[in-house]
Amino acid sequence: MRDDTPGLFDLPGSAQTHGRFDAARLTQARYRKGWTKAQLAKEVGVTSAAVGQYEAGVNAPRASTIEQLAKALGVRPDFFSVGRPHARLETVNAHFRSLRSTKVSDRQKALAMATLVWELTFALERHVKLPDADLPQIETGTSPAEAAVALRRHWGLPDGPVRHLVATTESHGIVVSVRPLNEVGDVDAFSVVIVGRPLVITTPRRTENVFRHRFSIAHELGHLLLHRDVEERGAAIEKEADEFAAAFLTPAADMDAALPQRLDLTELDRLGRTWGVSPHSLVRRMVERGRTTESSARRAYQRLAMINDPLADPSSAYPGEVPMLLKAAADLAGEYGAGIPVLAEELKVPPALVRDLLGEPDSR
Repeated sequence: MRDDTPGLFDLPGSAQTHGRFDAARLTQARYRKGWTKAQLAKEVGVTSAAVGQYEAGVNAPRASTIEQLAKALGVRPDFFSVGRPHARLETVNAHFRSLRSTKVSDRQKALAMATLVWELTFALERHVKLPDADLPQIETGTSPAEAAVALRRHWGLPDGPVRHLVATTESHGIVVSVRPLNEVGDVDAFSVVIVGRPLVITTPRRTENVFRHRFSIAHELGHLLLHRDVEERGAAIEKEADEFAAAFLTPAADMDAALPQRLDLTELDRLGRTWGVSPHSLVRRMVERGRTTESSARRAYQRLAMINDPLADPSSAYPGEVPMLLKAAADLAGEYGAGIPVLAEELKVPPALVRDLLGEPDSR
């Protein structure tokens, strides 16, 4: 029998598929796979029109079809039951950083994955107290540099380099997760707030270099502070987040004292390793602080491209840049009887998926 709520149906009788069918759950699982309705229909052996009706809440799939949907989408049949909190994708506002203009399908895929990370976070909070989200309120019209000063002050950060940026971010209740490229398409990194919990999602394209990784995290913090309620997208918004990141990681007063008087890439490399930023970022900072010209900066970027060693790994000098909040929370929950199987039961997904979301290799 159909419920009064759109998209909710009583599921056909089955030990594994009790309860009502939540159409939005099917959309979430399909988006996470990056499939069209036609692709899912082919996997399950129904028509794309049927999948559309399932997701629109017009018809409910049979029990046997639900089993096939679950198998194809890598979840349990009761994943599609109502009764568990989840964020509907159309209500989520995110800022995406990509190699080029982000396709709608990539945004949908990335957001579906982010909502699952949030659901894991929510499940963990039933067993473990996570830090409360701790970001200052920034008034409209605040400049990126002023917002950076405000965040440093709010978090009580000392003058100088920001050590252990990811660990610091997580200690203030912002969940950081590194997800594989195949889960987010052309998205490099993005940030989102789901039911009051800020999340920053980044990818190996950023984490392979610790300087790029740190700048991306700071960039997303800029979005969370400056653009939380801004639906506008485009170069201007991204430029503001970049300005915030530069001001947060390399404050102007410190740079005025530390930057060389002329472009010296060797000196900028040394300075960058101290501050945890790339020489490219410091060249840009020299332009902003009036130490060099745009034409000189372009020549410096060309030289940096020539001498760049893609195999160089400066990461060992920067501990505290690997996300650990969810993993540590899961370990603690496990000590009190809420291990991976319990979390998987709450999320209605296979345990292997929970391990994957936690960044754990599944050896089985």
